[in-house]
Amino acid sequence: MSKDPPPSNRNMDYLRVKSAKTIESSVLDKGTVTATRLTRGSPGHGYVRQAVIEDAFMISVQLRDYRGQLWIDGRWIDFPIGRAGNFTLYDHKRETEADLQTAFDCINLYIPRPALDALQEDLGSGQIEALNVAPGADTDDPVVRGLAHALIPAFEQPAQTSRLFLDHMGLALTSHMAIEYGEADASRLHHSGVLAPWQLRRAMELVDAHSNGNVTLVELAGACGLSVSYFTRSFKRTTGMTPHRWLQKRNIEKVKDRMRKSGASLAEISIACGFADQSHMTRVFRRLIGMTPAGWRRQIGG
Repeated sequence: MSKDPPPSNRNMDYLRVKSAKTIESSVLDKGTVTATRLTRGSPGHGYVRQAVIEDAFMISVQLRDYRGQLWIDGRWIDFPIGRAGNFTLYDHKRETEADLQTAFDCINLYIPRPALDALQEDLGSGQIEALNVAPGADTDDPVVRGLAHALIPAFEQPAQTSRLFLDHMGLALTSHMAIEYGEADASRLHHSGVLAPWQLRRAMELVDAHSNGNVTLVELAGACGLSVSYFTRSFKRTTGMTPHRWLQKRNIEKVKDRMRKSGASLAEISIACGFADQSHMTRVFRRLIGMTPAGWRRQIGG
């Protein structure tokens, strides 16, 4: 008989938003960062209370200005406004209650304790006991804002979003929070290490074998005998790009090769080369090559 999973705030069901969209990033072998977009177009959502007390954090990034009331451990917190682009940090070890008063559109990022603990070896720190952001503070952080906005297309078109991309975003977020607000040692991240030839070859073979991007950073790092964060930095130092970007460029080269050698339709080529559909392939092709696949095919006389 299967056991029920332990109670958690991970899926944010306690916020009672029926249209919530959730994606997960298995960025570390011991923890999963969860991102949920919650939207309500009218005011008066009302009172909510976190599901359980647990060792985890939640970052709420506002996509529009929001106002409401907030209580931490039963104490009212001065929370005048959450500005669009800013974030508020919630420590789930403390009881959080809120009256959601205005319309809202936010991306909530759930970071469990194991996701932070898994960074300790690379960052040279002890356990990150807290993220030092005042309760209710409306925090302007361009890195967090940029990462949250980069996830918006993943909510809108999940089929066109690879696991490698989500893992990279989750790792970047967790590392940034640990360094900027958890007093981890950023200098440990600046190393000159590159992948050994066998490591690079193995990583590229794995990425190439999963042209749709459904391979995780955990799997790639494990194949190279490295931690996730060390592998990610070493791969970029070795190739000049992230594994996700390398995969995109590799797939586009496959597209170009097929257009040179076959008369297959663009829809058929897109699926064969690891894209969700033709529109997905066209979007990536235009961004990397500067024109559409159809335009490139005409240019080469295909």
